[in-house]
Amino acid sequence: MELQGHLLYIDITQICGIGCAFCMYADKHKAGMSMELSTLARENLVALINAPSVKRISISGEGEPLNNAKVFHEILGLSNGGKSFEFITSGFFPHAKMAEFYDETDRIVTANGDTCNIRLSADSHHIEKVKWRAHGFSLDYLQRCQPSGLSFSFRSIDTDRHFTREYLTKELQHWGIEANISELGPLEDVLVVGEQHFGIDYKNLVHPAVGTAEGYLDMHGYIAAIEAKVNKHFTFGSLNRPPLANGMDVTIKPNGDVYLYGIETHRLGNLHFDRLDWQRLQAHLVRNPLARALYTQPLTELLSRLENTDLLHSIITRVNNPYWLVKELAGHDGLLQAWEAA
Repeated sequence: MELQGHLLYIDITQICGIGCAFCMYADKHKAGMSMELSTLARENLVALINAPSVKRISISGEGEPLNNAKVFHEILGLSNGGKSFEFITSGFFPHAKMAEFYDETDRIVTANGDTCNIRLSADSHHIEKVKWRAHGFSLDYLQRCQPSGLSFSFRSIDTDRHFTREYLTKELQHWGIEANISELGPLEDVLVVGEQHFGIDYKNLVHPAVGTAEGYLDMHGYIAAIEAKVNKHFTFGSLNRPPLANGMDVTIKPNGDVYLYGIETHRLGNLHFDRLDWQRLQAHLVRNPLARALYTQPLTELLSRLENTDLLHSIITRVNNPYWLVKELAGHDGLLQAWEAA
């Protein structure tokens, strides 16, 4: 199995006080944990981050990662250089503290020869909960301070893109920044400020609550939009545009447990107790029938092998996102057997 261009997701905390109604991790926030780095965890992360096959390291959380900014900066410091990091956040710090966070992040990545994209949530679920909004402030910071290692982009899970577009343009106007937004495709816009371009990515809301406004792509439509964007069939793993092969998509939880992203039925190891590198992770992938099927066969073809029942339709409609599908199917005996035998 040829694999290249891996993604490494590191969830550094479960702590969050924002309280978005849609959040799939809300039950963990009150008593949740934050990642700490043991000696072995550092050694494992050094091996995983610095492998030539890694295209991006994305730092987020089952909560708000700003609540563990110290470990984020420690992780940045493990790079040997030439790496692309991403930090996904609501940006809820007061602006002075947010500026200090940006300054320190830029200092570390610039010293190492890395880059870091700050990806700010810009949807109605987050905006309504955050007092100190970072969107206009961040682009103003970019213009004023011109950090050499930082870039910015936005993400949204709103049904109606009008909210995100209107919010961002009006918020930027408050900071004296004129912006225009153009649609690039079903899952992405671009925000233009002069000669600068800032991406806006749209994701399907997982488990939309009763009464949630309509307008989301159904899961098959969402898969089709991803396929059009990357110009290949949707499989699990890191989707790279042709002619590149796809890579592994690995997620590390705050307690150090390691999984293939979206396939959390099989733990690959733990940062604090196991020796990990990409070769060992690939060996797990090849040996596991379910993971191997999900990585090598289009998801739409795998879905067609399942018995077309009301239960299956209910699960697909409720989940609304392919990366949460396996977790739901695993809760029902027999539904994944056809894939494991593929």
